[in-house]
Amino acid sequence: MRAIASVRATLPFRYIDHPFDKRHGLDTSGYVSKRDLVTGHPHDAYLTGYSAVAPSVFRQMCRRWIDTLAARGRVQAFSFIDVGAGKGRALLLASELPFRKVIGVELSNQLARIAADNIAKWKQEHAARTAIRIVHQDILDFRWPRTPLLVYLYNPFEREMIEELIERLRWAAKAGSRCVDILYLNPVYGYLLTRSGAFRELWSERIAMSKEDQNADPYATSTDLVSAYRFGPP
Repeated sequence: MRAIASVRATLPFRYIDHPFDKRHGLDTSGYVSKRDLVTGHPHDAYLTGYSAVAPSVFRQMCRRWIDTLAARGRVQAFSFIDVGAGKGRALLLASELPFRKVIGVELSNQLARIAADNIAKWKQEHAARTAIRIVHQDILDFRWPRTPLLVYLYNPFEREMIEELIERLRWAAKAGSRCVDILYLNPVYGYLLTRSGAFRELWSERIAMSKEDQNADPYATSTDLVSAYRFGPP
C-alpha cells in the first residue's frame, strides 16, 4: 500500500460556518460522523462520515483535470457524478462548469434532503447553470450514464466498498463510452484503482487552499491531497 501523507486520520476539532454558505444561504458546512449516518442499510458499515470539500481545492482540481483532456473531448461531454454527495457542496461547485449532467448519489436520506434544499437555493441564484440533481440511493445500485464520466470521491467509503465501486466503474466504462475519469480527494484507497489494472494514475498533487478556506477548515489544515485516475491503458 502506497503511503498517503495527507490522509486526515483524526476527526475535525472545530465547527465553522463556511463563508461559502454565508454568501449563498446554504448548509454545506460541518462534519457528520458515520454513527450519525446510520440508515439501516448493510453498507452503513463502510461509510466514513461527511465533511465538504474546500471550494478553492475543488476548483483547482477541476482545472488540473481539464488540462488532461486534450483529444478526449470537452467538459460538455462529461457527466459529473459525486459518489457520497453529502450536503451537495461539490455538486454546486461542479455546476460552475458546463458538464452535461451533475448528479450526486447519497445513501443517507437526511443528507440527501439537505442537498436537495441546497440545490434549490443555488438554482434560484444561478438559474442558467448546469442542471443538478441528487439521487437518494446506494451507489452500487446506481445506473451510470453512458456518457463520458468524471467521478468525484471524497474518501466516501472503506476498502470493501471501494473495491465494489471499482468493479461497477469498470462495467460502466465498457458498457458506455469507455471514458471514465476519477478525482479522488484524500485518496486513502487510491492504490486499489491502479492495482485493479483498470485505472492508471494521471497525477497526484497536494493542492493549497485559499486563505478563506484555511480559516474555515474544520481540521485546521492548509492543503488537500488529490489524485486523478483514468480508465484504460496509458
